[in-house]
Amino acid sequence: MSTYKKGKLLSQFVSPDFKKEDGTIVEGKVKIQILEVVTLKNGEIKNELIDISIPKEKLALYKDKIGSTVEVEVGVIGKCSYYGI
Repeated sequence: MSTYKKGKLLSQFVSPDFKKEDGTIVEGKVKIQILEVVTLKNGEIKNELIDISIPKEKLALYKDKIGSTVEVEVGVIGKCSYYGI
């Protein structure tokens, strides 16, 4: 299942390579960061910074769009929520 995320493109970067327990090196992923403006049910506005992994082949689509609004097709893996203690 795919959906779309729309927001202002803030940056693009490659995450660091990392080593698995078996010693295999996994190459860092190409990512973009977008700032999504979300309107909550109570009418309040929330800004959400989202890192999205993209295939290297699609990086050219976003290269000259820093600061512009973009729409990115995404798949959903899961969501982590935090709470203060």
